[in-house]
Amino acid sequence: MTNDKKPNGTITFTVDNVEFTVDAKHQTAGAILALAGLDAAMYELAKLHGDGASYKAEQQVIVHEGDAFITVRTSAPVA
Repeated sequence: MTNDKKPNGTITFTVDNVEFTVDAKHQTAGAILALAGLDAAMYELAKLHGDGASYKAEQQVIVHEGDAFITVRTSAPVA
C-alpha cells in the first residue's frame, strides 16, 4: 500500500481532463491557463459544472477541490 496523501492546503482540479494542483484557492484564469500551457490571449477558462461561468485572463477564480474546467478558444491566427 502506498501513501499518496496530498500536502495540506493543496487543491487538485482538472483543466481539459488534465489534473493540476495548486497551493492557493484564489487564482486568476490566466494563471490557470498558463499552468495548462495555454496562451491566455487566445483562450478563456470555463467551469464545467455548477454555474458554467467563463473567465477571462484577468478574472479571479476560486478553485475548489475536484473542480473541472475546460478551455474555450477565443482567438485564432489568420493566414
